[in-house]
Amino acid sequence: MVSLYTKDWELNGIETVLFDKDGTFIDSHVYWGRIIALRVRAVMDFYDIEDEYFDELCLSLGYDTTNKILVEKGPIALLAREAVINSLLAQLKKYNIKADSDKIANIFKDVHSGFLKEIYDYVKPIKDAEVLFKSLKEQGVKLAVVTSDMKANTDAILERTKLAQYFDLVIGKDDCTKAKKTGEPALIALKMLGATSNTTISVGDAPMDYEMAKNAGLKGSILVATGQIPVNKLKELTYTTVHTLKEVMVK
Repeated sequence: MVSLYTKDWELNGIETVLFDKDGTFIDSHVYWGRIIALRVRAVMDFYDIEDEYFDELCLSLGYDTTNKILVEKGPIALLAREAVINSLLAQLKKYNIKADSDKIANIFKDVHSGFLKEIYDYVKPIKDAEVLFKSLKEQGVKLAVVTSDMKANTDAILERTKLAQYFDLVIGKDDCTKAKKTGEPALIALKMLGATSNTTISVGDAPMDYEMAKNAGLKGSILVATGQIPVNKLKELTYTTVHTLKEVMVK
């Protein structure tokens, strides 16, 4: 067992750590920014929407094209795909465009298939996270990725970034029947790893990561402000919050 600590707090008796992906160890602004731009262009082409609405449509999905960042309120990377689609539908309704959710979902699916050809140009690891991975693995801690992304996509990203070596397990959206915040993905990971909740913590960048840990009965949750939620908002959920994972030490 190890302890994870900063100058302000300490979590003891840890054997397993479940890591979120986007915003935690992969730069979500670059990755999701590109996906959103591609999705919006595809939707605009299908519904014959003028270019002047591009920025507004991107913002409805959660991406600020001016500052090139994901916005705090999401919905992308924070809420389920259904909520993302509904946000886009609401924006299209303002333009008097009657869009179909199933059609939007299929457009998103087609965009993702095409994006796989260029995905690695937009996958940028957050270096501070890898330092923590190394420290944990050196001390025999089990590591897993628990993400709302698809498992195959996550596996490909881990291989490309050479981060797969650190993880014992990957749990993707398609491995679960319920949303991440319910705790089900964490419980599946614990079962497959032979781990226990009272010696396991999660590390993520969003409220859903905290909710997952709480609902799965994990020992704790570290939140990091490298995603789209500012540190002061994350601290409202838990005191075990950091600006960057380089603040977290292992002993």
